[in-house]
Amino acid sequence: PPPIEDLPEIRDELQKHWQSAAMDLVRRGFRPEAVFETVLTVGLAGHVELHGKDVTARKLIFVAEQLAEQVKKEAEAMEEAERSTKN
Repeated sequence: PPPIEDLPEIRDELQKHWQSAAMDLVRRGFRPEAVFETVLTVGLAGHVELHGKDVTARKLIFVAEQLAEQVKKEAEAMEEAERSTKN
């Protein structure tokens, strides 16, 4: 089968289902931190099982780099907003 990246409608549908399941657990009284940490842990374990540790590690590095770039852009935007309000 094609990678999930090639099927955005499936990715979108699965994300909606996982989000709904997670929010249902939160509504049932589980702490959000625990819900999302365990979802991540189970997902990573499944990814390792399917793709191996090396591929999973590279995927995590890719995600970490994307998050770092977002943090950098947000910090730059906040600095720019602060400079704009001072003028």
